[in-house]
Amino acid sequence: MHTNSFRTDLPQYRNRTVVPLDRPSDDSRDLINAAVQGLRQLWRKGYAYHKVGVMLLDLSPKANRQLTLTETSQTEAEARRSERLMDTVDRLNRELGRGTIQLGLPRAGNAWALRSEHRTPRYTTRWDELVNVRL
Repeated sequence: MHTNSFRTDLPQYRNRTVVPLDRPSDDSRDLINAAVQGLRQLWRKGYAYHKVGVMLLDLSPKANRQLTLTETSQTEAEARRSERLMDTVDRLNRELGRGTIQLGLPRAGNAWALRSEHRTPRYTTRWDELVNVRL
């Protein structure tokens, strides 16, 4: 997270943190909670923040998951419930349109939605943004 380094008239701040998860997870709620925890650690009052990013580290397939000695395992019922919930969210977004269900994300029409129109196209990750070539 950092302020705008080109605005030398404003106080500058730049910092980062790593928030490890208690256990490996593909549950959006766990990832959002970790991101919010990181923001709370970094936030300082009095700065005009310009940009913040989230990186996911140490990703691995679900089949390779193993517990550490200090980790408490999720009960089988909790794991099934979490997986069903995330599957339902994904299915609804797939069938009813992207963004139908969002977890703590900004709504269309806010400042970020307006600024995102200038972002780089995501050719490698979004079918609808793939370049069409006609001869």
